Amino acid sequence: MAHLGKGTLTLCPYHHDRQLLSPVCVAGLMATLVSFLDVKNIILKNSHYVLYNLVAAMQPRMLVTFDEELQPLPVPVRVGQAVDVVGQAGKPKTITGFQTHTTPVLLAFGERAELATEEYIPLTPILEGFVILRKNPNYTAA
Repeated sequence: MAHLGKGTLTLCPYHHDRQLLSPVCVAGLMATLVSFLDVKNIILKNSHYVLYNLVAAMQPRMLVTFDEELQPLPVPVRVGQAVDVVGQAGKPKTITGFQTHTTPVLLAFGERAELATEEYIPLTPILEGFVILRKNPNYTAA
């Protein structure tokens, strides 16, 4: 649990770019925290299986992209600090201080990813976890 999948997983009740709070994840975390009030009798003795409540809050920290046939698809992505762009006119940049990587890539807390090229179109508006990409029919290589 100290390394949680060697750093590829996180315990976080928020999902969808930290916009939604999952009550199931909060319940799993709270059940575990309450059971730690009596560690000697609950966790270390009879009911060690209470730790399985943490599974509800586990989420991947990585970004992995797939094509429509669910084959791994390495694409360049920009990873940087998330910027709040709510209410800004036009199409503002959603990240700042970015670095370009090829997927799969590990995202830290507070980081966001966006595709570096227009070659593929994501089927989800938020790039986190596992994302399916579709070839952009309007893309022309420069």
